[in-house]
Amino acid sequence: MLIPRNVPITVRLTLFFSLAMAIVLYSVSGLLYQTLRDQLNSKDVNELRSTLQFQKEIASTISERQGPQEQWQKELFEFIAEQDRLSLRIISPDGKVWSQSKNMRVPQSAYPAPTKDFNYQSWKHHDGELHEKYLITATTFPLKDKELWLVQAALNVSRNNEIIENYWARMQIAAALAILLFAACGYGLARRGLRPLRVISRQIETINVEELHTRLATERWPSELVVLASSFDSMLTRLEASFAQLTRFSSDLAHELRAPINNLISAASVTLNQPRSAADYQETLEAIVEEGERLSRTVSSMLFLARADNSREPLKKETLNSANEFRRLIGFYDILAEEKNITLIQTGDESFIADPLHFQRAISNLLSNALHYTPNGGEIILRAVREPHWLHFSVQDNGEGIEPEHLPHLFERFYRADPSRASTENTGLGLAIVKTIAELHGGKVAVTSTLGKGSTFTFSIPQ
Repeated sequence: MLIPRNVPITVRLTLFFSLAMAIVLYSVSGLLYQTLRDQLNSKDVNELRSTLQFQKEIASTISERQGPQEQWQKELFEFIAEQDRLSLRIISPDGKVWSQSKNMRVPQSAYPAPTKDFNYQSWKHHDGELHEKYLITATTFPLKDKELWLVQAALNVSRNNEIIENYWARMQIAAALAILLFAACGYGLARRGLRPLRVISRQIETINVEELHTRLATERWPSELVVLASSFDSMLTRLEASFAQLTRFSSDLAHELRAPINNLISAASVTLNQPRSAADYQETLEAIVEEGERLSRTVSSMLFLARADNSREPLKKETLNSANEFRRLIGFYDILAEEKNITLIQTGDESFIADPLHFQRAISNLLSNALHYTPNGGEIILRAVREPHWLHFSVQDNGEGIEPEHLPHLFERFYRADPSRASTENTGLGLAIVKTIAELHGGKVAVTSTLGKGSTFTFSIPQ
């Protein structure tokens, strides 16, 4: 039974309940109808059979008496009493109709061949508005001198048939009324059963941005709706966290963009207030370029994160080697490390599949961060370690370490453990980009740190 999806659940349940009850009612009424029909038919057949057997015994007894043939034939016909329902036709051995009941309507040609077992069949008579049904059979009576007389019998079963048809018609009317009653009851029960769902819907309608802390699972719901309420609460929890993160992100983004824009405006305004020397103009232009580059890096990082969030950042995976990738990164940062007398060490030689540009960007961000917070004379180790299902790339330094309360937030956008140490080169998005690149590869990021001993950032991808 196909029902359009936009049909209310209450109507659906009512239709299914009504259909089930209709099947039950019509099955039961059909069974009762067939049982009554079989019983009445069996009663009629037994009546016809017993009547013919009785008449046969009477005929045999009378035919054995002494006397003229006409005498015992007359007595035979007198004993074969006419009935309202039973009609008889007696045919002599020479094929002539010796006698028949006045109410006999069945022609001789309609009768089957005579049998000893009184096998019967149905026959219907139509005469204008008169419709009658008969059970007919034919048999032979062996009378005096072993002569076989043909007896044709017809039992009118029209009245029983009318009783059965009236019963069926009334049963249909009763079943139809019962189905309507069941449909009304089913509709009421369905509405009552779905009342908690309507309550949940009304509560959901009241939830807005200020009400994201609302939870549905605190109420007592039917067991079928507990899972729905719990799932909805989980969604609200995620939405609340996402909204809080989005609010914080928007605020941080406005702050990050406002600072360089204000610096640009201030530098240009101060320069335009009065004539300056060529050196002053040169210095102002350098400051403007520096702030512009900071803005450009922030916008580029935001565009990358936005594309990744919307699954529009394509990956071009290749087979890479960790030793080669580490060597390339060390060659790029070697000069900066020498300036701070920091030793760069690489370990591990593992092959893996990843996007080379994204991988270099992620490890580069980790290495740049480590160089920034590692003191002079320190050491940074780039390590690749393979496990049964994961490949871990870690950047370990022996710098000042990070306080524990900052660790859960390090990979959030624009989060800085030490805002006072923010520089124009630091957009606050480097670690967020590392996390996004790991997730694009189906991986994860992690950090461990001990104050005064250093930190270890790990970039992991599945293998």
